[in-house]
Amino acid sequence: KLFSTSTVYYCEPAMKRNHLSDFDEELDGDAIWNLVDKASVNQPSPTFVQDTLRRARLAEPEKTSWCQKLLSPVGLLGASSAALAVIALVFTLNSEPTAVTPEIVKQSTPTQEWSELEDALASELLVSASEDPSLFSDAELVALLF
Repeated sequence: KLFSTSTVYYCEPAMKRNHLSDFDEELDGDAIWNLVDKASVNQPSPTFVQDTLRRARLAEPEKTSWCQKLLSPVGLLGASSAALAVIALVFTLNSEPTAVTPEIVKQSTPTQEWSELEDALASELLVSASEDPSLFSDAELVALLF
């Protein structure tokens, strides 16, 4: 818990009170922070970004062997897809079609309705042929009449 009394901050972990200033004194005596304070600051050259990007563009990609490509996730996905396609093709080609026996439908003799329909069609065709004989060829006209 952190709480404030005037300008002094206290830290209270597990019922123990420590001054934050004591913590700062410990950091001042730390050897690592002393080394960091003594380290010099190096500024990158003005063309650092351009040089780095050029090197990244010109770097050749790492060559991988065909077995590494096959064992990569993309290679495994492609290989499994191809295997599934082959299995589906084998099942499709090896399955024997079932023998379908066609049902034989016995046609009955034309009923009276069919004969009436034929007569109505023939009379309509004769009427249209009498109005405009150029619609039918000579053979069709003879077939209509006889």
